[in-house]
Amino acid sequence: MKYFFCSILLAGLMSCQQPSSNKDAAGQSKEAKIDSSILISCDGIGEIKTNISYADLEQKVGAKALTAHENTIYGRFTTIWENTPKAINVYWKEKTAPFKTVDYLEVVDPASVYRTADSLQIGMGLRDLVRKNENMPLTFRNFYATEKSGLITSFNNGAIARNNPCLAGVLEWSSQENVYKDQYEAFKKQEFVESYEKILDRIEVNLSAIRILNKQ
Repeated sequence: MKYFFCSILLAGLMSCQQPSSNKDAAGQSKEAKIDSSILISCDGIGEIKTNISYADLEQKVGAKALTAHENTIYGRFTTIWENTPKAINVYWKEKTAPFKTVDYLEVVDPASVYRTADSLQIGMGLRDLVRKNENMPLTFRNFYATEKSGLITSFNNGAIARNNPCLAGVLEWSSQENVYKDQYEAFKKQEFVESYEKILDRIEVNLSAIRILNKQ
């Protein structure tokens, strides 16, 4: 009897010490909840939303927190909290002031604090992105393209597009191992690249920009 009681007690203690499941009722992996102040979603990035105007920005964060820029390819944009991990670029649909309509929001700082609900963030490697995309390839403009180099043009119906329908991004070539010259020259001629290209096994590619498009 004493042995039976001890066995039950031991079984109870062991069951109490089992780690909590990291899956929901459907058996899918659960992502840790992201604080809304650093969340990237279709609504915006952190406290900056896609329906904001320049006048709203001034009122919200103060004129001193705003820096004006112009990009020859993408147009006029305003940086909030420039040169900090909280920096956000706001690209405008208007070519001249007053700026009333967001085209897209963007984060590019290597130390950016922002991330999506499924934990996409600046600096992620291409292989990790493909895994997040249910092993579906990413399609992007070649790094040698004259315009919009590295821009991701499709997630090919993978999980990233389903979880983040307003998200776009830019990839950056950060380093490489030795590559055969013929393979390298052939790669340079491609306008669009799929992430399963063999040469990318020897090239380090990272996510350098995350954009939230204003689809309203």
